[in-house]
Amino acid sequence: MDIVKLVIWDLDDTFWSGTLSEEEITPIQFNIDLVKELVERGIMNSISSKNNQYEAKKKLQELGVWDYFIFPRINWQPKGKSVNSIIELAQLRPQNVLFLDDNHLNLKEVKFYNDAVWVEDPNFIFKITDHDAFIGKEDKEHSRLHYYRILERKNQERTNYSDNKEFLQTSGIQLAFISEVLSGKGRIFELIQRTNQINYTKKRIAEHELDELLENTDYECKMIRVKDRFGEYGVVGFYALQLSTNRLEHFLFSCRAMNIGLEQFVYAHLSYPEIIRVGAVTAELTKEPKPNWITVSEDWNQIIDEDNETKPIRLLLKGACDLNQMLHYLNYKNLNLQSEFNFVNVNNHPVPQAHSFILLQSGIVSDTTKSYLIDKLPFWDESIFSTKVFEQEYDVLVYSLLLDYTMDLYNSKRTNVLVPYESYSDFINETKEQFVSRCKRHGFIGMDEEFYDDFKSDFTFQGQIIPEDLRNNLESLRSQISKPIIFINGAEIRSPKNNVSEFGKAQDRHRILNKVLDDFCAEHDNAFLLDVRKFVNDEGINHSIRHYKRHVYEEMAQELIRIVGEISKVEYKRDEFRFKLKKISKILYENAKDIFFKLKRVLLAK
Repeated sequence: MDIVKLVIWDLDDTFWSGTLSEEEITPIQFNIDLVKELVERGIMNSISSKNNQYEAKKKLQELGVWDYFIFPRINWQPKGKSVNSIIELAQLRPQNVLFLDDNHLNLKEVKFYNDAVWVEDPNFIFKITDHDAFIGKEDKEHSRLHYYRILERKNQERTNYSDNKEFLQTSGIQLAFISEVLSGKGRIFELIQRTNQINYTKKRIAEHELDELLENTDYECKMIRVKDRFGEYGVVGFYALQLSTNRLEHFLFSCRAMNIGLEQFVYAHLSYPEIIRVGAVTAELTKEPKPNWITVSEDWNQIIDEDNETKPIRLLLKGACDLNQMLHYLNYKNLNLQSEFNFVNVNNHPVPQAHSFILLQSGIVSDTTKSYLIDKLPFWDESIFSTKVFEQEYDVLVYSLLLDYTMDLYNSKRTNVLVPYESYSDFINETKEQFVSRCKRHGFIGMDEEFYDDFKSDFTFQGQIIPEDLRNNLESLRSQISKPIIFINGAEIRSPKNNVSEFGKAQDRHRILNKVLDDFCAEHDNAFLLDVRKFVNDEGINHSIRHYKRHVYEEMAQELIRIVGEISKVEYKRDEFRFKLKKISKILYENAKDIFFKLKRVLLAK
């Protein structure tokens, strides 16, 4: 039996007792503990459940276990396709996956779509702990879960690109060849024994044989370490090239490195040596050139003690396409990038997650109201109110306000929530026929005559955010966030004439809101401005006032790096001052304590 690397759980009457949509469920503590224990064994967990995602996520958060699941699929779709989607996203073989469900029809459906998946009913759950297939590998630091979190972020952002190569071009993939293989012998042995999908020779060897191989001077042995702008993946590959025959004895990569062209890059880098492939692999090797989206880093080719290395600056990027386009030029800096960009939902509609009213309402709108609006609005989804901004697990927040500059606001009569939708009065100026025709042209799902009538009836047009409200929103953000914030403003040139609805309006509006942002940043410490007015002129505009030419995004990225550098210098000086103050306080305390005891001895002697 194959080892299990992923367990996919049904929720109702499997992970917990009862049906969430019909009654109050009863948690099963054994299952909660088991999910956490599996993660500590390096075995991942996911969810395939027919439920309302918002309600299920809320319940799992209450149980303190939501963050232990990867690629959850909580919807009303058939489970066979849902399970296959999870396996594909996790980049695993079906043979290494267990699916748990109380409904025998669901189990049969999953087997029908992929016979290699192992399926069981809930009675099997209590056998997992001691089963040989679930031994795993100790991972108390949850490093494997961390790698999958990176993969989740990558997959979410990939939806913003029509072409996977374009996405890879902006990912900033770097690899290092590590020659000091003895220090990573344990990791190499693990890769040899466990990898299948990108293991070309599939030669399983014992530990003593690996020792002999690594010490054999006829073999060039190197580990391959990879990182990109989403994070570090660690050692994900190994090769052993026999020099006398120019033949690859071992050539293998972890599934963490799948679908980025790494195996082809390394094969081309080695000048296409002989290799005898054994069994199936996910990517064939060719005599084609190296993928040009991967670079070799010469200053990153040692195993680094993470406790002693200089930690990168953590940036959380929140905004629209301007920030997204800058990412390619931020790749090779000492930055740890997290992002919260607008994205396209399952209805093929952009979700306006970065508007300041959405951000601020995320913490005050009730769960019932959120659920009502998410179900009602096809241009929203369950992630609309999800944000890490207020958790402050970053060093600097970079926030683009372009959506505030652009989008109209509608007030929900039932909930009094402000909803960003469309721009420059486009929706209210359209007839029903024009609206439906436009939505069909863009492929928007659920945006039909019924939605048009419903939205017109239940929502009141407010227009774009007024300067006073923008100022109040900025003040509210500043009061809730202690970390430095770098704001990105809007250009102040006329839009191209093909944008008829906003032509002549956007420039004036940008000037008004830029003045609000200028004044705010001037009056507040730890508020900084990345001023696009320095870089955007008539030649820098692409097809609207919000979309720039490539060289503009590069210049903006360089300016962002400069501002972050200035902030980090100030923070370093503050940390240095705090350290010195702490040291002085300790010396004063020790001296005071010494004086006290000396005085006490003198008094007792008398």
